[in-house]
Amino acid sequence: MKPRQLIQLLHPLLGVGLSLFVGCTLLPSNDISTSDPSVAASGASPSQTASPTLSPGQQRPDTRIVPMAIEGEMIEMELELFDQSPLPFTTYVPTNDFQNEVNSSKQGTVAQFFFSPTGKKDEAAYVQIFLPARYTSIEDMRELLLSDQGLLATNNWQLVDRTDIVSYPWAREKLIYQQQVKEQNFVGSIYIGDYQGRAFYALTHYPAEYVDGFEPRSTIMLENLQFRDENS
Repeated sequence: MKPRQLIQLLHPLLGVGLSLFVGCTLLPSNDISTSDPSVAASGASPSQTASPTLSPGQQRPDTRIVPMAIEGEMIEMELELFDQSPLPFTTYVPTNDFQNEVNSSKQGTVAQFFFSPTGKKDEAAYVQIFLPARYTSIEDMRELLLSDQGLLATNNWQLVDRTDIVSYPWAREKLIYQQQVKEQNFVGSIYIGDYQGRAFYALTHYPAEYVDGFEPRSTIMLENLQFRDENS
């Protein structure tokens, strides 16, 4: 499929929060590969989220406690496992700090985690992971994100920087963006990932003043993103 055709196919997805997914039913399991749910070692960074190595066939624990620097203070953060079929990945999410929504359509599946440390969902601060239903190459995904009709242009996000030096094992490129809305500045990053030769993306979006509280929490979620069939 040519990049322009892909953009036309996925164009309904190009909007903040991908709101068109809300209310859709989940894709059948054969649309997104879902291997046996047993997994291996966590993909977490040893400096922040060190955990024991799991041998093939072992499940990831339901909860974990890790040290984390939040707003200049080192605390022990409880994490809970996000594990929802038919998604092909799991990750760890800071307990009580996010509300998740998973929705799918014929274009693909999106998992969205809204920041909610006070119990109220903040729709301006979120982590979002999108997996296209159809095969999408890395180049196709770059086109989907960066073209004149792509995600950044549609949302009026300004590209600040891009690099292929990324610490997450599943990521191939990082795009850093910002957005000015009236007097408020929003920032975030988009990571182009690869799963079994199929591209996907994971992104963060939040008000710039949230950086000390949101950034470490979102980082730990992306560090722990792990596909079910890794090392199995």
